[in-house]
Amino acid sequence: MKKILIIAAVALLFGSCKKDMITETTNQDDLKKYAEMTSSALLLKANDGSGIQMSANKSNNGKSITRPLKSTGSGTISYIPNGCGDGTLQFRSDGTGNSTALGLQQQVTTFCINPATGQVIGSIGGVGTAANGDKLFYSLAGAGIDPATGFMFQQYVFTGGTGRFTNATGNMTLLYTVNTPTNYEYTGEGSITF
Repeated sequence: MKKILIIAAVALLFGSCKKDMITETTNQDDLKKYAEMTSSALLLKANDGSGIQMSANKSNNGKSITRPLKSTGSGTISYIPNGCGDGTLQFRSDGTGNSTALGLQQQVTTFCINPATGQVIGSIGGVGTAANGDKLFYSLAGAGIDPATGFMFQQYVFTGGTGRFTNATGNMTLLYTVNTPTNYEYTGEGSITF
């Protein structure tokens, strides 16, 4: 179960939905296999640090303000065989939440896995979209199991965006408290500068 919690990260969501998409109506054994594969790949990527984008120090004409950031949300997870090309598995997380910076938001996180090697292909990241359409981009910076609760956590950095988040920087740690192969809930804390 702890390994499955890793896949929720993200919290955060993904690319094209193909007719072969694996969802909660799929055989539970297949879902568990995809969830474990995804969790292992996510932890491996978080631990090796390759392809992780770090937040850059960007200037917003000296008007940037750092604010505490809190967020809660939930969403669904899809697994898309061949979603990133033949022989791949795409992970897609689509969620909604409420954040002190974005307000009511939607988020999408995606990444691709080579099932033969268990390696993530490319980076892990996503976008949160505020109600007014402003976007905040984020990338995975770390993941693990919280020793106090036994739940999965994921750390993200902000890498800019659009509108008021064009030069946004900062970070957030998400703690996943409910997770199945296809559903998750999270709470998060961090800070954001924009």
